[in-house]
Amino acid sequence: MEQMQREIVDQTQPSRRRPNILFIQTDQQRVDTMAVYGGKVCQTPHLNRLAEESVVFDNAYTSCPVCTPARASMQTGLYPFKHGMQTNGYGMGSMVQELPDTPRLLSRQLAEQNYSIGYTGKWHLGTESDEQRHLDANLAYVHFPEIAAGMRTLPTDVGYEGDNFGGHGLGGMVYPAFKQYLQENGLEWKLENKISGHFEGHYAAELTSPEAGTVEHYLVDRAIHHIEQFREREQPFFFSLNFWGPHEPYIAPTRFLDLYRDQELEPWPNFCDSGEGKPSIHRIKMGNTKEWSDFVPYIRHYYAFMSSIDEQIGRLLDYLKQRGLYEDTVIIFTADHGESLGIHGGLCDKSYFMYEETCRIPLLVKPAGQNVTQRREERFVGTCDIHATILGLAGVETLPQGADGRSFAPVLEGGLLEEWPDSVVTEGAGLESVMFTQRMIRKGTCKYVFNCGDLDELYDLADDPHELSNRVDDPAYADKLRAMREALADWMVRHEDGLLKQYKRLRM
Repeated sequence: MEQMQREIVDQTQPSRRRPNILFIQTDQQRVDTMAVYGGKVCQTPHLNRLAEESVVFDNAYTSCPVCTPARASMQTGLYPFKHGMQTNGYGMGSMVQELPDTPRLLSRQLAEQNYSIGYTGKWHLGTESDEQRHLDANLAYVHFPEIAAGMRTLPTDVGYEGDNFGGHGLGGMVYPAFKQYLQENGLEWKLENKISGHFEGHYAAELTSPEAGTVEHYLVDRAIHHIEQFREREQPFFFSLNFWGPHEPYIAPTRFLDLYRDQELEPWPNFCDSGEGKPSIHRIKMGNTKEWSDFVPYIRHYYAFMSSIDEQIGRLLDYLKQRGLYEDTVIIFTADHGESLGIHGGLCDKSYFMYEETCRIPLLVKPAGQNVTQRREERFVGTCDIHATILGLAGVETLPQGADGRSFAPVLEGGLLEEWPDSVVTEGAGLESVMFTQRMIRKGTCKYVFNCGDLDELYDLADDPHELSNRVDDPAYADKLRAMREALADWMVRHEDGLLKQYKRLRM
């Protein structure tokens, strides 16, 4: 009888509700667009306020500085050499073109924990049509096995509720759903003062039509629409909001461009770099000019684009507060990777180089609860750790076999990261029509980059924070180089990196 009474009492005890999780991801955002990371020009007041209530991760790195690989790591918890999406979908060098639907996916794992799961915005892990595939890749004569098998992977195909925007998206304004949104709301999409020429295919422009007609406003409307449905249910929700910006094309509404139109911009500290002693592969992404003044207009548009995104993030956070959801929601803000915009003598875009501007990512995590204050975390974390942390917050006790990440959820409650790795790795496999194998490891204040078939790199970020001096051939750094190469080999062993055998033959 006593045991039965205890069981009845236990069953009546309220269980602790797992938090809602809002995951916000930008595309190609530099950390120095935010004041919390030392940015002094770009204005992001809403993210600044979020940072005041967040754990700020100072050393967060992408799994790969290319869109599809990084986003696939976010969904799988694996490095690209494991999940197979090693470059952008339907491009050269990617083994897998449509994200495989497996039980390890973020969506499938969260569904097992009885979460309502939603998605809107950039996907870039699958496409809707043959035409879109060939348009993205410009490979009309390649017969992809995914096409032959009739495979298609969009968010709703892997369990998300929400919106399907297949392919790259080219900024998001090309989709029929967005065009319909404009039409239904009496809005237009009007670009003026378009500029181009600093890098092939890239452009910037001023959006002179109403701000309610921006893609970022539309995406927040979609997020609110789906969260409104989720909040009526008993189970917690996970919602993933993915902006196409500030990735080019740099589309800046007039009001935000006005913030920077007359702003004097000082050259990046590493803008003047002759490239001497650097890998020749970097030149693939060299822009069409070496004049700082030619980059300034694009940077102004980039900052204005980011400020517009920040405004819409603020609108979503206000909605959560108005609906009484804010305190019960863990908010994770990050980017898939960074951006160059003229660094090191005029480099543009990303990939082929592993500089801080493209590999380091912003990461803010606001815990659930009241009276949360800012804390900073200096340990190295990566994209796969974000995947593991989301699962940990949702109640997943054991990560899928082979997972490359670890949950940093304990630090959100004031705990310590016990036996946390002392290094982080970023992978590269090239882009477009040039396949190029890379591994970058950060450990302590040093960075080593293995560039297969080209010159390796070694930087001492304590003395050279802007990565101007490659020390790989400096006798004074011979011991450090050896130690970093061994550390990378050890990492490869732990993470089952198939490159290990060839790497050892070439460098050890």
